[in-house]
Amino acid sequence: MQFVFPTHLKLGEEFSEGFHQELLRGLTHKLNNLLAVIQGFSSLILMNEDLDPAVAENMQHIREASTGVTALSERIRSAGGCAKLSPQPLSLNDYLGVIEGALTEPFRANGVQLEADLQPGLPPIHVDPTKFKDILVEVLKNAAEAAGKAGGRAILKITGPGGLTPADQRRVDILVSNTGSQIPPEKLAEVFRPFHGTKNSNHLGLGLTIAAMLCHQMGLQIGIASENNTTTVWISCPTA
Repeated sequence: MQFVFPTHLKLGEEFSEGFHQELLRGLTHKLNNLLAVIQGFSSLILMNEDLDPAVAENMQHIREASTGVTALSERIRSAGGCAKLSPQPLSLNDYLGVIEGALTEPFRANGVQLEADLQPGLPPIHVDPTKFKDILVEVLKNAAEAAGKAGGRAILKITGPGGLTPADQRRVDILVSNTGSQIPPEKLAEVFRPFHGTKNSNHLGLGLTIAAMLCHQMGLQIGIASENNTTTVWISCPTA
């Protein structure tokens, strides 16, 4: 497979300036949309003297919009490389059992069964557990939605040193694949960029940006390939 890598994610280098400008432009646009909802319904409330059911409904809209702003801000923090990390040795064999519910929820929601192949006795990797979970959730959610839409399958495969990369490199490799559809080459090159998702406008287009930036911060490698009606995301983690 021919993988595409997020080579534009180079923090502190001149090459990354366009990336951050693009991110901020998209952020401003999304936040303005949410703020317009808040301001519009606030004006309606101020025009009414008594809190009737209609006003209560408007207040609910306001609360939902403000919650959306909070969630978006948190995702932007990760996408912009501002996440606070606490790396530590982590056993994937144990940890995946702990977070199994969060990882499999997108597949339940999309009516897709996740086929998992986890090598026993994996060496520990050096990551921030919470942010590593965020990476897996973003990647697996993409696979679940794509497989559900195309009526395809979803496969998670994790191998230790020597399984995919040479043993002397001491890496644990994670492959997340979904079948039934393929990303065109011209779009594949953009999937790690902010607000360039391949889905509809209801999605922010930040999932793989967040995954790529968190990988970059933790010294992991991430790439994507799409051919023969199968899309595969590869995450390669150095051992602790």
